[in-house]
Amino acid sequence: MIDRLPVSVQTLYADLVDRSWSGSYQELIEAGGSPYKRSLRGNEYWYLKMPMVDGVRGKDRYLGPDTEEVRRRVNEHNDLKAVRRERIDMVRALRNARVAAADAMSGKILSALSDAGVFRLRAVVVGTVAFQIYGPLLGVRFANTAGQTGDLDLAQFHSISVLVDDQVEDGMLAKLKEVDNRFEAIPSPFDGRKAMRYALRIGAQEQFAVDILCPLRGPDRGSITTLKALQGDAQLLRYLDFLIYGEINGVVLHGLGVPVNVPRPERYAIHKLIVSRMRIETAESQAKARKDVAQAAALIEVLLEDRPYELQEAWNEAIGRGPKWEEKLMQGARLLNGDLQSRLTELIEAS
Repeated sequence: MIDRLPVSVQTLYADLVDRSWSGSYQELIEAGGSPYKRSLRGNEYWYLKMPMVDGVRGKDRYLGPDTEEVRRRVNEHNDLKAVRRERIDMVRALRNARVAAADAMSGKILSALSDAGVFRLRAVVVGTVAFQIYGPLLGVRFANTAGQTGDLDLAQFHSISVLVDDQVEDGMLAKLKEVDNRFEAIPSPFDGRKAMRYALRIGAQEQFAVDILCPLRGPDRGSITTLKALQGDAQLLRYLDFLIYGEINGVVLHGLGVPVNVPRPERYAIHKLIVSRMRIETAESQAKARKDVAQAAALIEVLLEDRPYELQEAWNEAIGRGPKWEEKLMQGARLLNGDLQSRLTELIEAS
């Protein structure tokens, strides 16, 4: 039985998403920037020409592709002080309505990274924090299938990292240290000169970690790459390109509301079924696999009712990627309960 959020709560969340993203644009524009369009590889993108400070002009800032939504946000003019107060009230009202919110540390980190432009540069939140955002995005309240998290996963396409011609000033570690100075870069096991993980440690105990990921497509080319826009390194992972393609806007209920990007829910559900079959070697990985399937099941139940065509399209795309994709996806789907399996099979066979 799907636990639906009241329509008023769904509307409030959708409004907060829009106001949070619009506000992040306006903060930059009110600082003296001038929006303009730039052609790159045959497509149009919005940038912000920054003002002169002490005779030096700051680097242009990337705002996004030339879509109707981005154009509206660029041209919007509101009283930012009033909007900030409204956003605080909206976050409070959504929390009072028991809408899922990130833990305090995740909220602080995401807020700092958002202010630094990480999500404007099209980085995507993946993992449990993303799953928590899907409830209000889909207008439902999920049972506690996510559990507590002590980490945060961020992903970005390498091609986007190069294309946007903008970057996080001072790099990821500097932004994390603004949240807690105990964050440190963890040397990669593949190359000790690089770091794909940042951890907050108290003594020998790791309290929180941030992992940076990047899709791996085509032949193997190592396990690590550099993301120019994020000014850091990332672990290369198979199947991740499917997950983060066509990311959507969301908001984390922290502070004023933190604008972030998350994968499309149908892609997240299918990706979780696939990766669940890659986590079977240890007791810890099997526990993660069970959580993967639980999250996929929660999303699929809603998507079958509300967005069946989107789910069907994403399923067919994954199957069409090749026999390895199909094998893992079918194995993951068999772990769903009997009713969900039957309904999902009926949808697939109808395509």
